[in-house]
Amino acid sequence: MNFDPKAAVCKNTYLSDFLYKHMMIRYELLLFILLLGWHGVMGQRESTKDFVPYYSGTNDFSTILFAPGTMGPNALPVPEILNGQVGTDLLFRLSTDHYFRDGGGDNGHSLVLNFRFPVVQNFMAFQVHWNMLEHFHTTNEVRDILQLYKDDPGWTTDFGDLILSTNIQLLQGREYWPDIMLVSALKTTTGSIYDGRATDMPAHWHYASLGKQILKRGLFRFRINAMGGFYIWQTNQTDLEQNEGPLWGVEGQFNYRSIELASGLSGYKGWKYYGEDRPALFKSRLVVNNKLFNYFIEYKTGLQHYYYSSINIGLTWHPLSPFKLESR
Repeated sequence: MNFDPKAAVCKNTYLSDFLYKHMMIRYELLLFILLLGWHGVMGQRESTKDFVPYYSGTNDFSTILFAPGTMGPNALPVPEILNGQVGTDLLFRLSTDHYFRDGGGDNGHSLVLNFRFPVVQNFMAFQVHWNMLEHFHTTNEVRDILQLYKDDPGWTTDFGDLILSTNIQLLQGREYWPDIMLVSALKTTTGSIYDGRATDMPAHWHYASLGKQILKRGLFRFRINAMGGFYIWQTNQTDLEQNEGPLWGVEGQFNYRSIELASGLSGYKGWKYYGEDRPALFKSRLVVNNKLFNYFIEYKTGLQHYYYSSINIGLTWHPLSPFKLESR
């Protein structure tokens, strides 16, 4: 058998090229894995190192500032203005609230239940407002703003807070006097604080709701509603255990046949300003009324220290309350 040096050289060259390419693929794969691991390490949220703790607690929520501008959209809500009337009807309202954060990064949906029971018609009523479930997604960019240590887990579902209130009719409208109703409300701590959606401390507000019909021409009516009082909530700051301030609101209400349209401004102001505690909102709602059911849609957006907009759609059943105030 004759030895061919050229063939041997070709075979050795082919083998060398094969081994070289094989080793390069392995090196490239190893380099890719190392770069991926480095990105995972360096891609951690470095901004958490700069988080400001407000009290000595666990990292889960000790850095959350208890203020309307630094928590979820339902954590410290601005109350409804109402119309100054206790009324005669029971109220069962079920609605869905769809909200999104200005600039993106926090979107969600809430299932909301309202129940009002007039213990005595036109005099006193008890009311329950419950954000039953909240399904939301908050990105790490927004979590950095809210100072949440917990990384983005994707879409999450939490229970919301329960709000209990009592409405008492102080004065029924007269020629030169508006309807005046006193409202006292307590926000419980049934909601979850871990994703900054609710506080783990109570809040309460007390205000007068006023309403006066200004104009009536045929089937057209125009009414002014307003509220004024105080808003109080417990904080997690060692140097400010409680924040409070004036609560305010005003709206115009138009009625024509079964259609109601109302728009207004409302908010409150923390007395010791430490940032993000003076929310102001714009609300506008459209209601279609009939004998037993009302259908409504409401738009809400923040003007200051409230960085969400929402659309609330719902149905209200309002049968007549069986309890009446007897005249003497």
